[in-house]
This record gives sequence, C-alpha cells and structure tokens, in this order.
Amino acid sequence: MARSKSLSLLLCMLAFLSVSSSFQAQAAKSDFFYLTLTWPGSSCNSALSKTCCMPTTGEPALDFLVESMETYDSYTEKMVSNCNTTCTFFVNQLRNFIDDMFAYWPDLSCPGNNGANMWRSTFCKYGPCSNLTQQQYFQRALDLRKDLDLLVLLGTKGIVPSKNTLYNLEDIESALRTKYPFSFVVECNRNWWKLGEYQLSKIRYCISMDGTKFITCPISRETNCGDKVRFPLFTYDMLADGLSMEKEMNPIEMPTNRDETI
Repeated sequence: MARSKSLSLLLCMLAFLSVSSSFQAQAAKSDFFYLTLTWPGSSCNSALSKTCCMPTTGEPALDFLVESMETYDSYTEKMVSNCNTTCTFFVNQLRNFIDDMFAYWPDLSCPGNNGANMWRSTFCKYGPCSNLTQQQYFQRALDLRKDLDLLVLLGTKGIVPSKNTLYNLEDIESALRTKYPFSFVVECNRNWWKLGEYQLSKIRYCISMDGTKFITCPISRETNCGDKVRFPLFTYDMLADGLSMEKEMNPIEMPTNRDETI
C-alpha cells in the first residue's frame, strides 16, 4: 500500500512538472515582432566627438534606417531571443536586395564596416525565434520600412528634420496615427550638449508573426520622450571617414558557394 501511494505521488509530481514545463515553453514562444526604425540624425549627434562612421559600402540613405525586427511574446510582454545557438548566416541569400541592405540597414558603428557582422548578429538573435527564413526576415523588414515611408508621413504634417525647430510630441504622434494608428511607440534619446533636449530617435512598430502586416500592439509600451522633441538633421558630414579606419573600401564579396558563410 505504501509503495502504491509513493508511486502515485511520484506520478503526480512528474505530471505537474510536465505541465509546468509545457506552460513555460508556451509562454516563451514569440507571437509578434517589434520593427525598430532609427533616425541616425539623433544617434550620431548626441556626443561631442563623432560616434558614427561611413560604411565601407558607401553612403546610407538619408532616411529612417532599420535597426532590427525583434521577436516578442505578448503573454510575458518580453523579448524572445537566441532560440538557436547553432544559427548560421549566409550573406549570399541577400544578394537580390543587397543594395537596399546597404542603403537602409547599414551599420554606422566605428570603424566603418560592410554591415555583415551586424546582420548576422541580428538575424541569429531573432530570426530562429520566428518561422521566417533568413531571406524573408530581411526582405520583409525592408518592405515594411518602405511601406511606412516615415519621412513623407511626418512631412505631410510639417514635421521635417531641422537644425532649430522643436516639435510637440503630440504633433509627431498625431502625424504617425494617420497610418497604422495603434501600431507604434515613439522613443527618444537626449542630447546633453544641448541641455538634455529630447531627440526623435526610434519608432517601433508591431508586426504580425509572418512579417507582412502592421498590427495593433498587443502590449502597452510608453514613450520615453518629453513634451518637446527635436528632429535633428542627418548629413553625411556627421559620419567619420570609414576609410581612415579601414585599409581599403570593399563592398561585401558574395560567396560562390551558397552554403558558405562569411
């Protein structure tokens, strides 16, 4: 009898642990993306010395740039990342839209570089946590950025990059609400060389798990901006010369073997 009770207790504990583990695994499953678009005029002007460099692949677009498309779990309201420690990255899979990658998804860090290491890091952090292939992950993020066309969207309401103008945060958000009104959050950094002024730094959009549609954000995320926000200019002279930090200026050389990594 005692042995039977012990066995029953053991089975109950194993069942509980199984359900608990299953619940945790489900809770950690990503079900939407945060697409992060960054304004380089803010990220590159917040320090006394230049902190951004010209990519070795040439001039990036004078536009909002893709930073990442992060996988999130709406149940836990947390990021889901690093789902596969053996992730591989094949740069040749980007060849059909590599010019757009250079223009709209560059790495402006110093020293100047071709962006490949950043792309690899970004994809391996979030890509395996979705059902998207590497090509789909990057191509769909670029398509979403193009659909938004944030400079035009903001410009229709008179909000344009400026050296001197301070904008009301309410006006910026109002302009963004004219397209996908419940899908975004505005983020700022601060320029301490201008008395800590808030600068429009990033706009994050909630995206469906297939990476094709803007959705109403399933979690609430508050802006960190003040009431008055600067939208600073972005010019190429804000980028340090990448050539002074690299021996030569070479675009990415695509591997000839489709399974070759860089």
